[in-house]
Amino acid sequence: MAGTTLFFMRQRTESVFRSFIFAGDTDKAKIYATILGEYYAEHKDWKDLQSFLSEIPQLAFFGLDKRIHGERGGEPVAPSPSSTVSALLSDRIAVADSNGVIVGDTSGVLLRTVHPTKHLMHGVPIIVNREQIGTVLVGSMVDSSLSGINERFLVSITTALAWAIAVSAGIALLLGLILSSQVTRPIVSLTGAVRKVAAGDLSIAVKTAGKANGKDEIAELAVSFNAMARELKRLEDAKKQIIADSAHELRTPVTLIQGTIEAMIDGIYPLDIPTLESVREETVRLSHLIDMLRELEIIESGKLALKLESIDCMEMLRKAAALFAPAAMEKNIALAVEPSASPLSIKADYLRIDEVIYNLVSNAIKYTPPGGTVRLRALSDDERGMTSLVVDDSGPGIPIEERKRIFERFYRIDKSRASDRGGRGLGLAIAGEIAKAHGGNISVGDSDLGGASFVLTLKTA
Repeated sequence: MAGTTLFFMRQRTESVFRSFIFAGDTDKAKIYATILGEYYAEHKDWKDLQSFLSEIPQLAFFGLDKRIHGERGGEPVAPSPSSTVSALLSDRIAVADSNGVIVGDTSGVLLRTVHPTKHLMHGVPIIVNREQIGTVLVGSMVDSSLSGINERFLVSITTALAWAIAVSAGIALLLGLILSSQVTRPIVSLTGAVRKVAAGDLSIAVKTAGKANGKDEIAELAVSFNAMARELKRLEDAKKQIIADSAHELRTPVTLIQGTIEAMIDGIYPLDIPTLESVREETVRLSHLIDMLRELEIIESGKLALKLESIDCMEMLRKAAALFAPAAMEKNIALAVEPSASPLSIKADYLRIDEVIYNLVSNAIKYTPPGGTVRLRALSDDERGMTSLVVDDSGPGIPIEERKRIFERFYRIDKSRASDRGGRGLGLAIAGEIAKAHGGNISVGDSDLGGASFVLTLKTA
């Protein structure tokens, strides 16, 4: 870029300088044209013009001096030889007649040659009695090459430009190196961190120091990378925990089945229908656990296909209450559906949402003591365009510190509680993922009945 700039600036400078020189030669040529017109009017031809041209610079100077002093109202005085005279004496003058033939040339090179009309257009016409009897060309009008002093001037300008551009390019290069090092240093660090993550080291973190207290693009990239690394580590830890929990949950029924069969083989347990029935119950429990794990994996992977439709909320809650009425009656629990002031509907997959409501109502009845209350209701949030299905109970409630974790798979508040009595800790995990798949969520809080309040929030149809 510096070289390109120098080239174009050099070309432009030379062009402007040549225009300046040409303008000066034009002014001098006008004076020469006046003197040569007087010469032609006196001699009636261009005879002996060559010898006259040696005197014309001095005459031109007197003419220029008269013009200057005449404009100022003063009297001209004969000057002594000066730089102006020297400049005029150095001018090359060529005169062409009306046919374009060079009849005078101070250098003698072009005498008796025919000058092209196109070239003569740059000269100044010599007029006598309103008739053009020739053309005078001075300096750059005759020869486009620059004189020594003019050439030296251009060289000095070019040298100055070259130095200025070289210094500018040097400063730009230095600043570029400094700035690029500031940019590449964190990128190199980030690249190294990426390689470590690819190798399995998820504990790596990248420093986010940057300009504006870490607000530049590289710092934002580092922050995003650290967030990604933390999420990958969380997922990796969750995967390991899932494997460990799954193995633990599967081990119990498998151990029971294996122990019972071995006892039957050894003759400890009789080979009768009741013993086989207990083995079958464990296989059913094992199969159900595997199905729940498979369902959870499908939902979390985003492969769950939802058949969305408009669902009447109150009708769904009434069906759920009718389904669990016998279980509630057995524990002497009051199961009621609170009526809604206006019809409410949601956009969802009926079977999946019914599964969530089933899980919530089942848990509410399971943990509500005899004589308690379970209430189902629907609430509308018109401003957000959301509708909530709420299951309240009068049970022991959920401790605040446990509320965020109850939607994790295999998590049970009472760690000592057996899975056949307290569940496997997968129901709420599946319910939460189904809500997410619908663009909603499940939250838990305190109920005015004294127990827990589970709220399923979905988009209003």
